[in-house]
Amino acid sequence: MAAKKTAQKPTQVPVSVDPTTDASLLALSAHYAASPDIPVAVAGAEIASLARLARSQQARFTAIGLGPEKIDTLARHGRRLADLEKAWGSARSNVKLTVAQKKLRDEAEILDPKLVAGGRWAFRKDEKAQEELTRIADGSGLADTIQDLRDLVEFWSTRKDQLARTDITEKDLARATVLASELDAAAAKEASNVDAARALDLRNRSFWASDELAKEIREGGRYAFRGEPKIAARFTSRYRASVMKRARRKNKAEKPAPTG
Repeated sequence: MAAKKTAQKPTQVPVSVDPTTDASLLALSAHYAASPDIPVAVAGAEIASLARLARSQQARFTAIGLGPEKIDTLARHGRRLADLEKAWGSARSNVKLTVAQKKLRDEAEILDPKLVAGGRWAFRKDEKAQEELTRIADGSGLADTIQDLRDLVEFWSTRKDQLARTDITEKDLARATVLASELDAAAAKEASNVDAARALDLRNRSFWASDELAKEIREGGRYAFRGEPKIAARFTSRYRASVMKRARRKNKAEKPAPTG
């Protein structure tokens, strides 16, 4: 009598997960929800340009283990980031603020990064100061902006001797205190809007997820074309490179001229 055959279960092919979906972005760790460190519109344009450049050199990327699926995912991240930035803007515009509150909010969102940038520059060699500025700047939304202003006023209160090395004035610090106080009510409105809070969280997560992959592609491009400097140089963030160039130029200008 023939032995009874055991039924074999069909092999299941794992389904790849799209890292750009809401579910994937929300599953990322909390640090992905931090505020972007460069303008989102700039980041989106750079990602689209990087994806096109990498596709044009796909054979070289495949040879170093970065297949076409990586480039396709980067392009999807770029499109998703653009969509989520629009969604955040739309959700935020639906928060019912008065015209006066919107003007104050816009002013605060210009002053906040100014106070941070000045600190980054004036204390670029002070590790503790840099860590404090990073902690202050970690966040998004009006409530975070208000807290940033209060923390930055405190940060500068014990470092006013360095204001002369920046374009920050005493009036800026006084204005930051006023804005933080006057915007409390507006922040409460924005924070209570569930749609705006979710849109902001997704936008930030999309930014850092796409930035992470973009860095991998850029590093791969510089490695693959390390023997061709002109091509390798194209695999950099122009925005971040320009920021670093300006910092080096300022540092050079600040150094005293040699004597003797």
